[in-house]
Amino acid sequence: MRTRGVTWIALAVVAGIAVFWAAILAAAAVEPGYSNRRDYVSTLAARGAEQAGIAMLAIVAVAAAMVFASLLLRRYSKVAAVLVALAGVGFAVAAFTRLECPNGAAGCGLGGRFEISGSTEIGHWTATTVSSVLLIAGIALTGVALIRRGRRLAGIASIAAAAVTAGAFLATSGDNPGVIQRIGILVATGWLAAFALVTLLRSSR
Repeated sequence: MRTRGVTWIALAVVAGIAVFWAAILAAAAVEPGYSNRRDYVSTLAARGAEQAGIAMLAIVAVAAAMVFASLLLRRYSKVAAVLVALAGVGFAVAAFTRLECPNGAAGCGLGGRFEISGSTEIGHWTATTVSSVLLIAGIALTGVALIRRGRRLAGIASIAAAAVTAGAFLATSGDNPGVIQRIGILVATGWLAAFALVTLLRSSR
């Protein structure tokens, strides 16, 4: 891949992630009663949320970032690249298979106030769950590939990022599930951004 192509792809990855976080934080800040500590990210895009359009844009942006990142991953692991690309497609699907939160995003999905009952809800949770698994696997496989190429520190950091992301998603419960979920998202998106920036720096040398 030519240097100019790598540059634009890496910048697209970083931009997509930046848009995601900016839009999610903005939507959460103005959504009535919403708490970043308590509430899930997905409910911001639900039917019934006042800022659903902003949240949908955020999820589509990070999904696009994953697809672009897969282009950079191909030189290290084609399997990892495919997994991350599929994760991006899955999260894009999740953005449009919106949950039903008639009383708004605040508190939706907590304390028995949400039930997975319709095809849309099932589609959303299936898309997010499968996509999360694919993304985590893609990050881990990239770590293995980096270690095999002699980039031991980067490889170990990638595997650790995959482990932390998986642990956070599995531990999303308790009184503050929003915090735990966001830790997992932060680590995963941070890894994607770091990978893109490192690739950009290496290609410019």
